[in-house]
Amino acid sequence: MDFMPWFLLLMLSYVQANLVRVDPLVLISNQGLVRGHKAADGDYSIFLGIPYAKVDVNNPFSTATDPIAFPEIIHDAVDEVRCPQTSSSVGEQTLNCLRLNIYVPSAASSRNPMPVLVWIHGGDFATGSASDYGVKNIVRHGVLVVTMNYRLGPYGFLCLDVPTASGNQGLRDQYKALSWIRNNIASFGGNPYNVTIAGQDAGATSVLLQLYSDNEKLFHKVIIESGTPQSEGMFVNADVEAAIKLAVHLGLNTTETEEAIQFLTKTSPDLVVAAAKELELQLKPCRERSFSGISNFVESDPYSLTNKKKVRNTPIMIGNTNKEKKSLSADYFSTDPFYEKLKSNFNLDEAQIEKAAKNVRHFYIGDSSLSAEVASELQDFESDFVYNHPSQRTITQLLDENAGKIYEYLFSYSGELEDGAEHSSELNYLFETAGGSDRTEEEQLMVDRITTLWTNFVKFGNPTPKSTDLIPTIWEPVTADTRPVLVLDKDVRLDSRIERQRMAYWDLFFTTYGQYNFIARETCVFKDYDD
Repeated sequence: MDFMPWFLLLMLSYVQANLVRVDPLVLISNQGLVRGHKAADGDYSIFLGIPYAKVDVNNPFSTATDPIAFPEIIHDAVDEVRCPQTSSSVGEQTLNCLRLNIYVPSAASSRNPMPVLVWIHGGDFATGSASDYGVKNIVRHGVLVVTMNYRLGPYGFLCLDVPTASGNQGLRDQYKALSWIRNNIASFGGNPYNVTIAGQDAGATSVLLQLYSDNEKLFHKVIIESGTPQSEGMFVNADVEAAIKLAVHLGLNTTETEEAIQFLTKTSPDLVVAAAKELELQLKPCRERSFSGISNFVESDPYSLTNKKKVRNTPIMIGNTNKEKKSLSADYFSTDPFYEKLKSNFNLDEAQIEKAAKNVRHFYIGDSSLSAEVASELQDFESDFVYNHPSQRTITQLLDENAGKIYEYLFSYSGELEDGAEHSSELNYLFETAGGSDRTEEEQLMVDRITTLWTNFVKFGNPTPKSTDLIPTIWEPVTADTRPVLVLDKDVRLDSRIERQRMAYWDLFFTTYGQYNFIARETCVFKDYDD
C-alpha cells in the first residue's frame, strides 16, 4: 500500500488523540501535511504561502479553482510570493500566487480555539501582498492572524463583456480564501465561527464588498480602515475594451476580446502588468455584466449596494486618519483642484462644474489664493471628498441596514510632528514595521492601545469591554441619533461628530449633485449626516 495515506493516517490519529496542533506540523484536508516554523520574535508559529486556490493557466483572468494536493509528504510553508504587479517590493512574483499566511499563537489548540483576524491588504488593487505586515503585536493578544494574496490589476480586475472574464476575480479570490479558512482554520487552532475580516484602503473596500455580496457569509465582524466602495478611485465603470487595449499595446492587431485574452494568457505577466500601468488603465472593482450561468459578485454601483440580510447584526469598526490626504503633489497648486476634482467625478456641464467648484472653494479657503499657506485646508478638502464623507455615508447606510454595534474611530496620532496622521499611519502601530524596536515609550503606548482595541473587537465585538489604565475610556457605538468617535492621539478620548460642519456641507452637496456622479448609475438618495 502507498506510504502516503498510512503516514497521513498516523499523523491524524496523533492529532486527534492529543487534541492539539502538531506544532508546527498541520494536516490540511485534501491537501496534506504542512510544516511551518517557530517565530523568532514571539511565542507563535508561522505558516507562509499555503495555497488556497489555483489560477487556471489556460485563462488566468477567469475564476480560480480549488488547490491541488501537495506533491510532497510534508509541504514546507516557507514561500513568500506576490501576485504579478509593478511594485518594486522584494519577493517572487508569480501567477501561482493564491496563497495565504497563517500566524498561530502557541496557546491555540482544538480545546482552546483562537478568534481569527483575516487581513486583506490594500494597494489600490494594483500592488501589495500577504507578507507586507508583521503581526507579532496582534498575535500576542491571543488572536490567530491570516493574511492573503489575491490577484491584482489586469489579472484580478478585467471587467469585460465575456463570461470568461466578467470582472472582480480578485474579490472572488478573497472569497475563496475565506472558504478555505472556514474549512481548515480549526486545524491550526482557530475558531472558524469567530472570524473578523479587516482591511485598509483597497482592503477596506474589499471588506465592504464581501459584506455586500450575495455569497454565504463566512465571517462575523468587520473592520474598515480608510476606504469604502464610494471612495474616489475604489470603484470604476467597466472598461470592456481593456483586454484589447493591452493586447494591441503589446503588439497584437485585434478587435476581438477573446483573441486578446488568448494572447495575454501566453504573454509574460511582467509585460501585462507593465502595459496596464503604461496605459493608465483603471482596473478596480466594477459592476459586472450579467451572463447565463455566471454568478455576479458585484451587481450594482457603490451608491446602491445593499445586503440587509448579511449586514444585520454584524459588529463593525470603521474610521479614518485625520489627515488622509496630507501629502499633496508638487504640482498640486498649478491647477484648480476644486474644479478638477468635480470634473473628474461628476457628469455636469461646464457652467455647473464652475459654479459648484466655486462654491466648494469658498467653503474651504474663502477668498484665499491657491498656495502652500492654505495647504491644511486643501488637505481637508481632499480628505473629506475621498475618505471622510464616504465613510460617513457608509455608516448611515449600515445603520439603516440594522448592522450590529458600529464603532467609529479617528486616528490622529503623529508623534513629535503633531501635524496630523496621513493615510495608512495607523498601520505603523497596528503592525510591526522596520525599525519597530526603536519605538519611543509614547509610540509603544500607541502600539499597546491600538492592538488592544482592535483585538478586543476581534474577540468580543466590543473594543472596550471594560475601562482600564491603558484605555480609560469606554468606546460607545454610534446610533441613528448620536455619532461618538474614539480619537486616538497622545491621549484616547471620546468625541462626537468630528468635523460636523464639513460633513454637513458634503451632505448638502451630494443631495444636489450625487445623482450625477459618474459611478452612480441610478438616482441615489443621500441621507444627511445630521439626521
